[in-house]
Amino acid sequence: MRLSVILMLSAIFTINAATFSQSKRVNLNLNNVSFSALFQEIRKQTGYSFFFNEEKINELSAVSVKKINAPVEEVLNNVLAGTGLVYKFVDGVVIIVEEEKRPIQTKTVTGTVVDSKTKEPLLGVNVMVKNSRLGTVTDFDGNFSIKIPQNDAVLVFSYIGYVNHEVKITESTHLQVKMEAETLGLEEVVVTGYQTIDKRELTSSIASVTAEDLDIVGALSIDKMLEGKATGLMVTSLSSTPGAASKIRVRGGSTFTGNQSPLWVVDGVIYEDPVPLSASDINSFDNVNIIGNALTGINPSDIAKIDILKDASATAIYGTRAANGVIVITTKRGEKGKPVMTYSGGYSLTQAPQYSDLNLMNSRERIDVSREMYERNLGYSNSYENIDRLGYEGALMNLWDGTYTYDDFKKRVNYLETLNSDWFGKLYRNSFTETHSLSASGGSDNAKYYFSIGYDDQKGAEQNVDLNRITARSNVDLNVRDNVLLSLRMNGSIQKGHYNHGSVNVFNTAYYTSRTIPIYNEDGSYFMQSQEIRSDGYGIEYAGYNVLNEMNNSERNITNKDFSVAASLRWDFWDKFRFTSQASYRNTTNLTEEWITEDTFYASKLRTYQYFENLIDERVNNNGLLPFGGVYTGGMVNQDTYSITNQLNYNTLLGGKHSINVNLGQEARSINYWGATGFTVPGYNHYQGRGFVALPSPGVVSVDGVSTIDFSEYDYDNMINWLTTKGGLNVYPNITDRVNNFMSVFGIVNYVYDGRYVLNFNMRSDGSNAFGQYERYKFKPTYSFSTRWNLHNEKFLSDVQWLDELALRGSYGVRGTMPDASPYLVISNYGRNDVYYYPENVASLGSFPNANLRWEKTQTTDLGINYSLLGGRISGALDYSYSKSTDLLQARPVSLVNGTAVQAFNSGSKDVSSYEFSIRTINIKKKDLAWSTHFNFSYNKDRVLKGFEDGALANLTVNNYLRGSIYREGFPTNGFFSYKFEGLNEHGLPTFAHLVEENMTPEEQLKAALVYQGSRVPLYYGGFGTQIKSGNFTLSANFTYKLGYKTRLLSLYNGNQNLPLPYENMHADFNNRWRQPGDEAFTNIPGISNYDLRFTSNPSADGFNSIYVTNIRYMVPSGSNAWWMYDNSDARVVSASHIRFQSVTLSYNLPKSLIEGTGINHMNIGIQGSNLGYFAFDGKLRGQDPEQVSGIGLPTLPNYSLSVNMSF
Repeated sequence: MRLSVILMLSAIFTINAATFSQSKRVNLNLNNVSFSALFQEIRKQTGYSFFFNEEKINELSAVSVKKINAPVEEVLNNVLAGTGLVYKFVDGVVIIVEEEKRPIQTKTVTGTVVDSKTKEPLLGVNVMVKNSRLGTVTDFDGNFSIKIPQNDAVLVFSYIGYVNHEVKITESTHLQVKMEAETLGLEEVVVTGYQTIDKRELTSSIASVTAEDLDIVGALSIDKMLEGKATGLMVTSLSSTPGAASKIRVRGGSTFTGNQSPLWVVDGVIYEDPVPLSASDINSFDNVNIIGNALTGINPSDIAKIDILKDASATAIYGTRAANGVIVITTKRGEKGKPVMTYSGGYSLTQAPQYSDLNLMNSRERIDVSREMYERNLGYSNSYENIDRLGYEGALMNLWDGTYTYDDFKKRVNYLETLNSDWFGKLYRNSFTETHSLSASGGSDNAKYYFSIGYDDQKGAEQNVDLNRITARSNVDLNVRDNVLLSLRMNGSIQKGHYNHGSVNVFNTAYYTSRTIPIYNEDGSYFMQSQEIRSDGYGIEYAGYNVLNEMNNSERNITNKDFSVAASLRWDFWDKFRFTSQASYRNTTNLTEEWITEDTFYASKLRTYQYFENLIDERVNNNGLLPFGGVYTGGMVNQDTYSITNQLNYNTLLGGKHSINVNLGQEARSINYWGATGFTVPGYNHYQGRGFVALPSPGVVSVDGVSTIDFSEYDYDNMINWLTTKGGLNVYPNITDRVNNFMSVFGIVNYVYDGRYVLNFNMRSDGSNAFGQYERYKFKPTYSFSTRWNLHNEKFLSDVQWLDELALRGSYGVRGTMPDASPYLVISNYGRNDVYYYPENVASLGSFPNANLRWEKTQTTDLGINYSLLGGRISGALDYSYSKSTDLLQARPVSLVNGTAVQAFNSGSKDVSSYEFSIRTINIKKKDLAWSTHFNFSYNKDRVLKGFEDGALANLTVNNYLRGSIYREGFPTNGFFSYKFEGLNEHGLPTFAHLVEENMTPEEQLKAALVYQGSRVPLYYGGFGTQIKSGNFTLSANFTYKLGYKTRLLSLYNGNQNLPLPYENMHADFNNRWRQPGDEAFTNIPGISNYDLRFTSNPSADGFNSIYVTNIRYMVPSGSNAWWMYDNSDARVVSASHIRFQSVTLSYNLPKSLIEGTGINHMNIGIQGSNLGYFAFDGKLRGQDPEQVSGIGLPTLPNYSLSVNMSF
């Protein structure tokens, strides 16, 4: 009532408020107080009364006021601003009332919206008043009309596929708006090779890796950089040897015997390996490929982005090459702007392997074993005479024959116990790698360019091993006309690798040579250890061996040359059509050569006598393969690949909501491998002009009725024939001349409705001369259907402010794998065979005809979710995939009248289940501080549905089971088996369960004797890491993990050998060996023994030792002896699950103030450590790298790098 009276009075009195306030001033220092408290304080100081609506005032937030001698009206103006309230003075009373609302003045704006290039009107463009809900859309002619507020409104124009456009309205009321088509950056699109797809319309399961993610300094190959970067992609680095290729699998692979590696595509061109290795060599984890792969000639610095295509929707368009996934590489392009020079370089140090990293005996421990052998009267192998008097055994021999006194013997043993020859230190080194890359890019509206050159020099940790490479790339894009783009891409590289000869296994030597063996004599010359080179009726012959001598007198060189050129023409016409044509050519040349001189143990073994010995007699003539000189082996393989691809694309938008994209194409490819490998020439003289000595021709003479070889005549051809029949040298090369032709047609249809619903269909049909003769197997199509639902664009989620993206994906498709077999009858000619000195021409069947040969088929279903929350702070994807592969090529039994017991047919099947999850978070995002994390997880489990049939199983050996190359129904394709270890008996000897009975078939024997161990490859794998940016510093750390798989520990025994020879080292596990009865309760490491313990089909054979035969049942198929069985038993199988510290990097961006005036625009320096170690879940690995599934080999080594990146 009081407020009503006051308001009535305010209407009567016309006194200006200012009249009563000019003389009133206040001093205020109030913090976070209510308006009521503020008014009370003003009343105290001025005497003014306040009248107001308490509900309205209490709705206002607290205020803080600091004023000194300020007029009251100034205070009130400040605190009431923006509250919707005003004040009036009425005769010493301050009245607070609501501000009078006035009608908003509007005006009508009209206009037309067109495409900036084609000038065509755009239908359905959204026209909105910025920061309001006022809006409209354009009509068929691109016209619009909208009422907007009179005061400085801004109109926002948005349209699918176009860049948003804003116009501030001033005096004009009619607008002509030109919208530019959206050009998506690489981070916003996915490249499949045939298409570039907006991520918002992606229906496929595709993982992308940007150039920033490829951050391993000093790594020369792309494959090693991808480990842990993407879901569904497993990379296994088998060796640190320069040039060694990694094994890559996408979702586990889809084949038994075919190539399991993914297909590589570079800028739309399929890249093949430079040498046609067999699928078994490519797939096997027991084989390390240093020849090179498809990407040998690609400089990682030239890569802008990598997209991994995983499901059928993404890969079916590649037809019968894509069932194992496709990896698409996009190289860098020039951008419009002034020329930019960029340099990136790095220097890396790789740490050499050391004894401290491995679980091997030192000299004292090894002498202890020899001492026990002597004390237990075990002796050592009778075939070894120890003519060098090596080790503890040699000292004993010297004591026994009087060469040593007992004091001499003790001194010698003490010396040997402390010798600890550092074989690893001598055969390996801390090695350096330097990488340099220089590029220039830039362009204008009509031309853009990117040029680069690179140089890499990598020293191997192994002595005498190094690799250097030169690369060059040119990418040019020319806008011939507004609607015509011509692109030209060229890439070239030369890579030269220098390695030790194939006969020199440096790691094996360092690993297995006793540290009691000296490397040098006292005078500094090589200590030459005597090893057997011949054993026959004439006696035993020895030659000296020192691995350093072999390394210095032999070599292997591998040179890869790679040149590719591709030209493409893109023509846009009739507004909605685009024609693209691309032609490419690629040539690779692989040259391999290796040689040894006559001053090597390898040559002595071929000669059958020591270098410098004059022993040309009938013994040598009948057994020697190398009368003079050394041996040269060479080979060269060329690859020529041609391809032509033509595509016609139609793209339109109907009604502003219906987007339709149709792509039809044709592709023709031809791959021609030709060359010769394995050509061996004896008599090589490397140090005298790399020539060949004249070889004598052996003739047959009769001496006392015995045929022998006579070197009285010289005839090179006869000599070659003689060497061939001796079987020691492959003097005839292996000729490669293989052509694979492909003709394909394909189509892609993509439909998008209102940015919410996406449908996709693609199909491809391939024809090839690699298929059988029947037409029904030719041109069978691969295809896929896929869909996507962008829930975040639905109205019912439009108010969820924290949701940026939520999309559901699904796909089904059929894709294929090319068989690694020929459908034709191939006869291989191997020249002549001199049987009883009567020469004959001989031939062998290389492959049998298979008219029904066809591509292997894989059906894949994939379901996925893409998500992004809180403005991109949290993002990632979730996928489930199930694949079933049929018509897999595998062995089946056939009648022996065909000339073989088994033949390959399309008869196998398997399936793969996959789960994948990835998440990336931005935890802190401020101007000078940012912190992000990422994690990805993949699970792949495959299962053989139809594997080897019984007849085919019978032709397999036990090694197929032990190595995981047996395809049994219900087991994974990489599942492996072992003998079942039952423990040690009272004599410290290994015993086994499930050994077979006498009357079993070979297949029954294998199944009974062996037990399943698990998978040799990980079931779970992925990577995680974090990055922190603070000011100019960036710190990142990355880890990879592989879980759920098993590996076999390195062998304790050298093949069938039960006791170590004096020059052999032993695994430190033997320190925990059985030594006396009762120890079998505490250890599973057998004691040292001289029992042969061989197994044969006859239980009374001499190979059985009477003390052991009571503990076993006798026949083990393909089994060697109990020591070999122990190495291949479940006692030597452990979990290989581990987490690896992949890299840690600290980089610093130099402030502009430091580089100003130098011509440098940007400069970054960084330090990095990579391969810094791992955590093994099973402590029994004891220094064995869990990824060394193939056993002995150079493991992944720690690396430390310094890098510099700058632009000018």
